[in-house]
Amino acid sequence: MLESARRGRWTPGRKARDVDGRVQEGGTAEPPVPRRRVAAGVALPVFSLLLFAGLLYAVWELISLARVVPDFILPTPLQVAQDFGLELSRGDLLANTGVTLQEALGGFALAAVAAGVLGYVIAHLRPLEVLVAPFIAASQAVPVVAVAPIIILLLGAGLLPKVLICAVVVVFPLLITVVTGLRGVGRDYHDVARVFGASRLQTLLLVELPLAAPTLLGGLKLGLTLSIMGAVVGEFVAADSGLGFMIANAVGNFEASARYVALIALAILSITLFGLVTLLERILLRWQDASSPPARSSS
Repeated sequence: MLESARRGRWTPGRKARDVDGRVQEGGTAEPPVPRRRVAAGVALPVFSLLLFAGLLYAVWELISLARVVPDFILPTPLQVAQDFGLELSRGDLLANTGVTLQEALGGFALAAVAAGVLGYVIAHLRPLEVLVAPFIAASQAVPVVAVAPIIILLLGAGLLPKVLICAVVVVFPLLITVVTGLRGVGRDYHDVARVFGASRLQTLLLVELPLAAPTLLGGLKLGLTLSIMGAVVGEFVAADSGLGFMIANAVGNFEASARYVALIALAILSITLFGLVTLLERILLRWQDASSPPARSSS
């Protein structure tokens, strides 16, 4: 790899080639990813989601018909569907979903910046990890539900405290993801970057981020879904809008259908964010599928 770097023919995510343009590891260049594999990768999650939704509906309908659970605890799917359509037509559901989404994305962005900066420093300075790790572990031992009222009392009931609560929930998983992803980059790639005279910023952008992208995108999925939970926790404490407010208001007014409408909206929102990041992952990591060696059949 170092020899290829000195020739000026190596870039991350691509196999080194000799002067004749042939792949050094033997064989020809790998063909592009077949369209059937891409279609199967998209169709399988959609099919599994529809299958899960169908099974959940069937079980829910059977429980409702059997009268195992009272209606004020578990209403029928038809009642929930009617209330969902009513909330959607009035615009209340979309407005509350937008508030929760704004809080979640703001908290996630704040946590991503903090985790990215601190994670980069920790990944390259191991002594710092020894100093910071006890404080990080202690912060995770305190429940967010106990911290949220303190943040609300200090900053009020506006948007900022909800964003901070989301950031508190998300920052630790993102920090672990950043440190793990950056430390997973092999030393050979750093040596290649030094041979080319790359600066720290160029090494980060052209070497570390592309190679750590699978780990970072996995943390992105986890962080976005957790940010939704953080927004709901903040809305439980003090809010006048949002899906968490809808749930708390429905519980206080004994409106079982409205509670499940908000829960279904939260599930749809989380699945949508997860699916968008999965699609982004497939687009950004397409070069890995194209450069991965084909499976050899054992004879």
